[in-house]
Amino acid sequence: MGKVAEILTNRYHELLDWRVKSPHVPFIQRVRHFTWSWFAITMGTGGIGLIIGTLPFRFYGLNTIGKIVYILDLVLLTLFCCLMITRFLVYRDTFMASWRHFQEKFFISTCLLSFSNCIDMLAVYAKPSTGEWMVWVIRILYYIYIAVTFLYGLFAYYTVFRDHVYTLETAAPAWVLPIFPCMIGGVVAGAVLATQPSPQLKNMVIFGIMFQGLGFWVYLMIFSAMLLRFFTIGFPAATERPAMFILTGPPGFTGLALINMARGAIATRPNIFIGANSSDDLVFISTFLAIFVWGLGAWVWCLCLVTLVAGIFSHAPMKFSNTWFALIFSNVGFVILTFRIGEEIDSKAFTLFGHIIAVALCIVWIILMYMMTRAFLVNDLMYPGKDEDAKKPSETRAIAVEPERFGIPKDLPEQGLNLASANRHATENERNKEGPTVANARQ
Repeated sequence: MGKVAEILTNRYHELLDWRVKSPHVPFIQRVRHFTWSWFAITMGTGGIGLIIGTLPFRFYGLNTIGKIVYILDLVLLTLFCCLMITRFLVYRDTFMASWRHFQEKFFISTCLLSFSNCIDMLAVYAKPSTGEWMVWVIRILYYIYIAVTFLYGLFAYYTVFRDHVYTLETAAPAWVLPIFPCMIGGVVAGAVLATQPSPQLKNMVIFGIMFQGLGFWVYLMIFSAMLLRFFTIGFPAATERPAMFILTGPPGFTGLALINMARGAIATRPNIFIGANSSDDLVFISTFLAIFVWGLGAWVWCLCLVTLVAGIFSHAPMKFSNTWFALIFSNVGFVILTFRIGEEIDSKAFTLFGHIIAVALCIVWIILMYMMTRAFLVNDLMYPGKDEDAKKPSETRAIAVEPERFGIPKDLPEQGLNLASANRHATENERNKEGPTVANARQ
């Protein structure tokens, strides 16, 4: 019990203590360190609004609570956009610096994801209280969103592969973030289909399936790299483990998008695919695949939960960061998918399990908002040297090639390196080194 008490005391001082430990810095100077990761807060807040709007169990006043959360999300999103613009105007070098930074560029996606939440909640809260013009607004915003997110996902990964070097030691769930907004295009399509007329549904469903599949396939490839990191290096540090829940998002959002788009397809006339029963067949296939990927999401969710709890009760230090809001948004798709599966297969167990996680997420969101406010006021966030922009990569693309490993002089220009020849020489050198050892082992 003594060790547990010591750990909890440390956690209190690290995450809840209101004593300011850093000297005062003028606010305008702190704005320089307002990084893209702050949009993870609006991403999580919007996710809570979506959960409240889709809870199967309704009671009087729940819609009002959801609208309050939606308004809060819009206020925070507007505030953060103003602060980001101020940062770029006052410190002009930070605009390209944020794009070139090996880590901060991943979090640009949180801004795009925050806007996807706004589109979703327009369909949930705004459309029932407005006129036909809102149908056009939702449709236009949707097509703008998928175009912007596709371009961002393309060029973000291009510059990552071109300019930076990452190793298994630095592998992080944030690697999947650039494709996340593109993948959410399917979720947005499924959320807004009920607001659109039949002639528009076909194109939106096709685009939704296409982008959802793109995002899920890229996720699987990055997830395999993360598993390799777990096998060879181990889990991330305790303070980085809440961000592991990013990995639970794609399976949940993919299953949710498939079910929602299949439901929308039933209302499409003519049918999306050739065949009189194609829409009904799509519902069956989508529900089957949703259950199929739900198992992956549940396993990853449990793995992340166990890992997080183990990190909390370890002696490793923990420091709050905005990436902890991955605990909210990444689980939103998993929770709502659980609701949808419960409805499709008429399972009270699924529905009850979804409600339990939903309530837990709402509580965690309140705790995280408290921690975020406290971290800002005690100079642990948006402060020189304490945000993503202060982190340095272990190596850059320019020094990734190590000529000396291959017997090549260091002063030889990189353009003159023949990597194929260098790799061949390295293999021969390794074989020569290992030859006697292998021979001795065989003897």
